[in-house]
Amino acid sequence: MSCQQEVDDEKILWFSERRYQHIGCPVQIEYRRSESFQSNLIYISSEADVIAAIKPTTGDIGRIIVSSARDGEVVRAWEREKGSFCWETELLNSDRVVTLGSSDDAVIVLGTLSVYLLTSSNGHIKWSSALDRTKKWIDVVVTRHHGFVIGVSSGELTIKKLDLIKGTLEDKSVIVAPWYNSNFCSFIHKVLVCFGTNSFYVLDPTLNQVAPKEVALSGITAISPSKVEGFVVLNTISKTYIYNILSSAPELLLTLEKADNVAVVEAENNRRYVASFSNQNGKGKVTITEAHEKNVVFSGVLKDYAGRAIKDLTLAVAGREFELITVGDDCKVDLYVSAYNELISEWSRHEALSTITSVEMVELPLSEAQAGIESEFTSDGGNIFESFARRLLSQLSQFRRAFLSASKEILSSKSFLNFRSKSFADWFSSLRLNEVGGSERASDAPLERDYFNLRKIIVAATRKSAGWTAQTVLLYLGKNMAPLRSTLGVLSVPLFIQRTTAHFQYSPQAAVAFADKLTSNGVIITFNPVTGSFIGKVTLSAPIKRIELLPFVNADNLHPLLVIDDSDKVTIIPRYAPLGPVPLPTHILTYNNKGYLRGFKLDAANLKLVPQWKSTLALSQSQKVIAVVGKPPSQRVHSSGRVLGDRSVLYKYSNPNLVAVAVSDLGHSSLHIHLVDAVTGYVVFSAKQNKVSDPFFFVHCENWLTYSYWNEKARRTEIAVIELYEGLTQTSELAFSSLTPVVPPVVNAVSQAYIFPQGISAMGVTDTEQGLSTRSILIAMPFGGLYGISKRMLDARRPLEMTPEYAEEMLIPYRPEIPIVSEDFINYNQTVLNVRAIKTAPSGLESTSLIFAYGLDLFFSRMTPSGTFDILKDDFDHKLISLVLLGLVVGSFICKKIGRSHTLKQSWQSKKCLLDRRDSSVLLPESK
Repeated sequence: MSCQQEVDDEKILWFSERRYQHIGCPVQIEYRRSESFQSNLIYISSEADVIAAIKPTTGDIGRIIVSSARDGEVVRAWEREKGSFCWETELLNSDRVVTLGSSDDAVIVLGTLSVYLLTSSNGHIKWSSALDRTKKWIDVVVTRHHGFVIGVSSGELTIKKLDLIKGTLEDKSVIVAPWYNSNFCSFIHKVLVCFGTNSFYVLDPTLNQVAPKEVALSGITAISPSKVEGFVVLNTISKTYIYNILSSAPELLLTLEKADNVAVVEAENNRRYVASFSNQNGKGKVTITEAHEKNVVFSGVLKDYAGRAIKDLTLAVAGREFELITVGDDCKVDLYVSAYNELISEWSRHEALSTITSVEMVELPLSEAQAGIESEFTSDGGNIFESFARRLLSQLSQFRRAFLSASKEILSSKSFLNFRSKSFADWFSSLRLNEVGGSERASDAPLERDYFNLRKIIVAATRKSAGWTAQTVLLYLGKNMAPLRSTLGVLSVPLFIQRTTAHFQYSPQAAVAFADKLTSNGVIITFNPVTGSFIGKVTLSAPIKRIELLPFVNADNLHPLLVIDDSDKVTIIPRYAPLGPVPLPTHILTYNNKGYLRGFKLDAANLKLVPQWKSTLALSQSQKVIAVVGKPPSQRVHSSGRVLGDRSVLYKYSNPNLVAVAVSDLGHSSLHIHLVDAVTGYVVFSAKQNKVSDPFFFVHCENWLTYSYWNEKARRTEIAVIELYEGLTQTSELAFSSLTPVVPPVVNAVSQAYIFPQGISAMGVTDTEQGLSTRSILIAMPFGGLYGISKRMLDARRPLEMTPEYAEEMLIPYRPEIPIVSEDFINYNQTVLNVRAIKTAPSGLESTSLIFAYGLDLFFSRMTPSGTFDILKDDFDHKLISLVLLGLVVGSFICKKIGRSHTLKQSWQSKKCLLDRRDSSVLLPESK
């Protein structure tokens, strides 16, 4: 277990929009050097069906090709230098490619049923020859005029000679090979090499007299090819050997100390160099030896090596410098250049990020000032004078920090240089708006929460022994790490945020769960999601069957983990001791792909699951459960109903315990949707759709379910939506309870389907802090686009004919097609390939939702589904509004003055009238 921190200058954290391109975990690397330095390229093929050309100077992707050959039924060709597509050929009779060979102007394809010759210019099949189906054909070796097809059956190797002009096959030889084992044999440079316990065998099928050559060598553990033709690397328990297998008899060229990896390269003047790598006490030692003279020309260590296992090594020679490309078991690709006695890393590519399975967005920690303000109200004890003293100290501390920050800005060299080139007002404005040196502060600023909470830490778990945060902080999980497999067969590495940064007294904590490759037992690692620092490790005594984050916290404000092993034993990590009132009951839904559903209630005190209900969907042999989709636990439902045109309210059926169970019937091309209450097992709604097939994608939120599918009858992609309503009477105004029956006997379901003119590779939905903004459905397309569709466009109640009541509701008339508007693309011209999922999170602004799409590429952005109604526009006239406000303030004072004067004048007039009346009453004579 090790922790490595690598900080990138360009962080997702500081940008409102960012894309990271990847190629996947490398499978094969070829470093082609040329006389022109600009044309040097590193060609890489990866597990993600990607072929890419990498620039060796920067590590950036020069050209990338993403292709899927339909499980080997299609052969495709591209131009090497530009990466442009040349041709595509489909094999006959649904045949599948076993291996490829090439001659001067043709490509020889060995399939499981036939062997083909394709012209290299256009890919046309020139001829094909059927093969014996009783044998397993393993390889084809091509020379100038002939090819040799090798097959195996019952301990015998069959070699057939292939005429490349006519396409005819003729028997050449049959060799008894009891030593052949597909696990310990491979074709290396047109030669079959196999190894056993005490020897290895070499068989060249191109010779006139084909016979295996045996070489005695005990303790062989592995055999691997090299980039130099004829050179093969054999590892034993204690040594590493380099042999030339193309000589008349296999010739031992070099003996090395036990090495983890070996790379061979041919440089100028036919000089061959051998690089060996070994992990010695956590240091990566590299030794480069000249093969002919057998002298060591370089010996050093890999700088910044973190002890990871290296699974592939590639060596290149550039004059007097050596360049080494390493690929770790965590899919990290590094280019090292020799300098004195060490290899310095030039660049790194973290290809494990193309295998992300779980993502969480964590809020940044409170700043020192914000934490000080919070501490004023969270401190226990003390009288009013102590509280007043804490308030004074907090205010003084804030003033001190503001003064120091302003002084640093004013005294910075850039500020003074810019002061000479602008007026004092502009210079002061640049200080106020953080325009001076803003890019430098972005990378050096502390991890503190911004005012609108728009910056967040992105924490991701991958299938390749690594966990990541958006600062490019790597947490290496070890070489024995393996992902967990769900009951539906999905491989994932679950990630949970046990404690957020809201509890500033504690450090945040996250947990990641995986399986040990050696024992299959569960392992849980806890770490700080902000810094990536390791906290603890828990090794379980049994495999993990189910792991969930419990909805309540312990005394340390930590959400415990519920772990269910393969024997249904319940474990809570860390141990939970209830303090105060007992939390609300926690219900667990278990399921499998056969349609068996069971509901349990957690007894946290006794660590057991209490059965509540069980049900079965009665699936046939051709049916299976493909997805169980619940609602996000953090979602907010702002409105409990929809106001109709007649001023009545149609209340939503917002059941937080509702899950959607999707069942696919491959035999009848149908999809079944069941909406089940996980607490009671009650099936709220069921539907069936015929003539549909995968891919299926689901989004379950509030009172609606949206899913996409391929319509086999109409040959197009469609999106369907199901909305649930209680009716005109609401069951509970305060909180929904699954144990309280709905007032109407049946929940009202409204559904509608729409045509989407593009393919879909992933779906998501926006999320805001209070759920006030209109939600948007996020769609990732196969060609690399990210598109947002307003939920108003996917409303199940869109009418065919508009009425005044519908117009009053502001419903959109129904149209079957969803139009593609270029302005609604989230990523604009930044292509995001092979997106598997979309993660969203709310920000501090109700109008803004944070979006993170991940797959082969990564993309982060902000989206405003309902517009920026809570943000001032860029062209907002501050001067005009200031003048208007100032005029209103001055006018209010003037009006107040005038009003007081008018009131005083009226008072004097009324008093004067009263005095005049009194005087007149005194002067009048008495009446007799």
